[in-house]
Amino acid sequence: MNSPDTANQLIAEHYDRTQYTSNAFFYSSPGHLRATAHLYGVETVPIEKARVLELGCAAGGNLLPFALAYPDAHAVGVDLSPLQIQQGQKVVQDLGIKNLDLRAMSLTDIDNDFGEFDYIIVHGVFSWVPPEVRQAILRICRENLSPQGIAYVSYNTYPGWKAGDIVRDAMLLHSHSATSDEEKLSSAKAMLTLLSDGLAASNPLAPSLRAAVAQLQKQSDYYVAHEYLETFNAPCYFLEFADAAQQAGLAYLGDAEAHCELSATYGQNVQLNHSLIALGQPKVLRQQYLDLAVGRNFRKSMLVHQEREADVAVSPNLDLLRDLRWAGHFTKADTPANAPVGSQAFTNHKGGPLHTSEAKVLAVIKVLSDAWPATISFSDLVLQVQASTLVEGNSGTAEQSVQEALEILFKLNQLRFSLEAGPYDDKRHDIPTLIPGFAYMQVASKDAAFGVGCFSFWHDVVNVQLKDAEAFILPYMNGTNSAAQLRTRLCDALRQGKVAGTDGNMLTGQRNLDAKVQEMLDKLMALLKAKGLLLA
Repeated sequence: MNSPDTANQLIAEHYDRTQYTSNAFFYSSPGHLRATAHLYGVETVPIEKARVLELGCAAGGNLLPFALAYPDAHAVGVDLSPLQIQQGQKVVQDLGIKNLDLRAMSLTDIDNDFGEFDYIIVHGVFSWVPPEVRQAILRICRENLSPQGIAYVSYNTYPGWKAGDIVRDAMLLHSHSATSDEEKLSSAKAMLTLLSDGLAASNPLAPSLRAAVAQLQKQSDYYVAHEYLETFNAPCYFLEFADAAQQAGLAYLGDAEAHCELSATYGQNVQLNHSLIALGQPKVLRQQYLDLAVGRNFRKSMLVHQEREADVAVSPNLDLLRDLRWAGHFTKADTPANAPVGSQAFTNHKGGPLHTSEAKVLAVIKVLSDAWPATISFSDLVLQVQASTLVEGNSGTAEQSVQEALEILFKLNQLRFSLEAGPYDDKRHDIPTLIPGFAYMQVASKDAAFGVGCFSFWHDVVNVQLKDAEAFILPYMNGTNSAAQLRTRLCDALRQGKVAGTDGNMLTGQRNLDAKVQEMLDKLMALLKAKGLLLA
């Protein structure tokens, strides 16, 4: 058995022993990649009928929302772990998905005959495999990518991972004699105490090491095992990755989270100094300088065929934000006592914070929240903001206000966007309808061994804890029952003692439950809408 085969077998066995939840990642979704590429001036293939390949797909959790949202598209996932592929195949079969093919195989076995794809996704793989497989990944991204295709590859980067290297070396040192995965993890985690509480005051690396340990202590055991204790973890400088891509016949397009490539995202000090030192430098060198300034430790790089390099803009063109369709959901939150006067607090659809006192931002997030999870075009956004009482002035003023507000929210990574109709726009229903797959996933996720995470069509991970009465009604939110029929079904179930109310109390035999049940349903519908789980 040769070296690559040996390494592949070791990796496959480790992943089979320590399986993890296969989740969706919005920044790697084809719709997001297409919209982001537009900001760099690059044309791509519409996603409705796109061909998508994911290398290292685990159980397919990152492909499921795409396959369900776009039934005329076709997706293929490849992974070394037979157990994870089998689990994903069962989900595909149970949901009756016809356009998703999951295969257990080595990436090195993929050649030209495997097919041509418009989007190739490689998330969380490149840094964690041997050099031969990294070369194969870039080869596939060249040979199997369609002429207008985009490849996405994520990887650990320096300088941010320098402290992580020390932590990893120390953990491997202390766990080298372990005889089981559990013992190895326990020994490795014990080293974290020395690297936080036990550092000498004179240690010049102490701040960086403590910060690395603090971040690591927030992560799951699975993350610790696979990020710090794997046989392979090879961070690199961005320039090294860009050079390897070039050698493979690929050109760097930009980061999948394009706001990360804007020095203004990190404050005026970074913007000023970066603009001075990067003046006149090539695109990749400008980005390497920015990585040094911000201490970046992870990149999500988009690649195109080298022949298209001349089409790629140096940085994302924010004027092109007007070409995109926008989505977002914001809920009022308690304003901190130390917040600036007039500032209002919100949480977005992922629970992230937003504080603003700007009328134009308040107007935009209100319009988007009302339409969520659907998207709104720039022109319609302008019309609705102009009609609001939050922004005064003529149409030109409203257009400028919306542009400025979108730039602010874009740099803060608060919104979702697409180049054409979003994943919910053509699927609206007049009666309550869940996105396909959610009711099934909600039941399946109760099994601790189930390894596929719940998702929205925006490719966000969704964790929803439901009461028994709420879970009972989910299967009926399938597009065939009106709100009144749902209320009747839940009333009957409560009266018959099949489920308890959302407060935990049984309502067996009680009459006049309509008002109470309607309140339950209203709260449930609001939750599902906020999470992007409703088509109507």
